[in-house]
Amino acid sequence: MKQTLIIFLYAISFFSCKEEKNKIAEHQLTTENLKENIDDYFSALNTIGKFNGVIYASKNNAKIISKAYNLKPNNNSSTYVSTESQFDIHSVSKLMAHYLIEKFELEGKVKKTQTLNDFIPSFPNGEKITIDMLLHHTSGLPRSFDNIEGDEINLTSKQIIAYTKKQKLIFAPGTASQYSNVGYELVYYIIQEISNKTFAQCLTDELFKPLKMKNSGAHFYTKEKNIKHLAKNHEKQDTLITQVDNILKDELKTARIFSTVNDLNIFLNHINKEPYASLLKTKDNVIEKSGGSDGIRVEIYTNLEYNYNYILLANYEEIPFQQTVIDFTKILENKPYDIPKELNRQPIDLQLNIIEKYIGSYSFADMGNLELTFKVEDGNLVVYQDGENIAILKAETENTFFDDPKEPESFEFIDDKNGSFNVLMGWKGVKLKGLRNNTKKF
Repeated sequence: MKQTLIIFLYAISFFSCKEEKNKIAEHQLTTENLKENIDDYFSALNTIGKFNGVIYASKNNAKIISKAYNLKPNNNSSTYVSTESQFDIHSVSKLMAHYLIEKFELEGKVKKTQTLNDFIPSFPNGEKITIDMLLHHTSGLPRSFDNIEGDEINLTSKQIIAYTKKQKLIFAPGTASQYSNVGYELVYYIIQEISNKTFAQCLTDELFKPLKMKNSGAHFYTKEKNIKHLAKNHEKQDTLITQVDNILKDELKTARIFSTVNDLNIFLNHINKEPYASLLKTKDNVIEKSGGSDGIRVEIYTNLEYNYNYILLANYEEIPFQQTVIDFTKILENKPYDIPKELNRQPIDLQLNIIEKYIGSYSFADMGNLELTFKVEDGNLVVYQDGENIAILKAETENTFFDDPKEPESFEFIDDKNGSFNVLMGWKGVKLKGLRNNTKKF
C-alpha cells in the first residue's frame, strides 16, 4: 500500500511538473510571438518614415520588448534615441498629479470633494468647483488660457493663478466635460498648497525617489538636476526633419517633467495595483494618458483586465499617433491589426450636391477654438483658416476628404442626426472634433 501511494504521488508530481512546463513554454511562446509582432509593426512604421522613438511592453509582469527605433542610426544625429533617453512627457504629468491627489486623500491630507475656495479664496465660482471636477475635466474651465501677455514660459505660479481667475466658464461646473489645461494648473497649485513644495519637487519626493525612478525629473522648480540623455524634439517642415526646441515660449513651466520608458513602466506597475488601480482606472479597466507638443508624442497605458503595460515615446511628431496607440493594444490583446504601409490615397468624383452639404464653419475646442471654414470652389471642397485658403481637398469617400495622398490627415464629416454635420479632423496622428457653427453657405 505504501509503495502504491508513493507511485501515485510520483505520478501526480510528474504530470504536475509536465503541465507547469507546458504552461511556461506556452507563455514563452506567446511572449516571443508578441515581441515579434510588436517589432514587425514598429519596424514597418520606422521604414516608412513615421516613427523615431522608444517603446516598452510587458504582459503578465514579464517584459516583452524594450527597443529604440531610429530613422538615422548615426548616434550623432539629433534624432537619435536609445532606451535610456529621457523624453518630455507633457500631459502625462496630469496622471501623476491625479495620483498625488489620491495619495494625499488616502493619507487624510485632502478630500476630492473640497472646493477651490478652500485653497484660493475669492476664486470665481470657486464654491462650485471641486478638486474632483478639476481631475476629470468637468469644472467648466476652458482648455487653454486667453489673453496672456508676454511669453507663458515666464509666468510665475501667482501670475498663472491670476490669469486662471480671469477665464470664463464654458459651462456650469459638473454639467459637461472639456479637457482643460487651465484646470490642471489649479491641481498643480493645490498640490503645492498641500505639500508646501512646488509640484515638480513634490513629484520628485513623493514618486520618483520612493519608486527609484532615477532617470525622471523636471526642467524647473526642483533642487535636483537630473537631465542626462534628453531626447530632442523634431517635426517635419516641408520635406525636412527639423529639430524644434523642447522648451517653448507658449508653454507653462509648472509641470515640465521628463522620464524614460523604464521609469514610466515602474510608475505603471505602481498604480495598476490597489489601492490606486480602483481610484485611477476607467470603466474599461484601463489607466492611460497621452501627451505631446511640437515634435513630441507620448503614451503610457496599462490594462488591468489583460494585465499588460506599454509605453510609447516618439521624438518625431509625424507618427500616426492615434492609430498606433489603437494598434498597440490590438497586438497585445491578440486582435486583428494592419501592418503600417506607405499611403497612396486615390480620389473619387462626387456630385456637387453631396460636397455642398459640408459647407460651413466648424470650431475645434481642443485646438483653442480654432475655426475652419469649408467652401466649394470650382467643384472642389476648399478649407479656409483666418480667411486664407489652406487646402484644396479631394474626396476619398462620400464623407472623407484629404489633401496629401501620402499622408493620413483628413476631414471626415459626421451626420449629427439633426440635419447638419460635424467634422473629425485628422491632425498630427490625432482626430479632433469640430462642431459646426451654422449652416451658412459662402
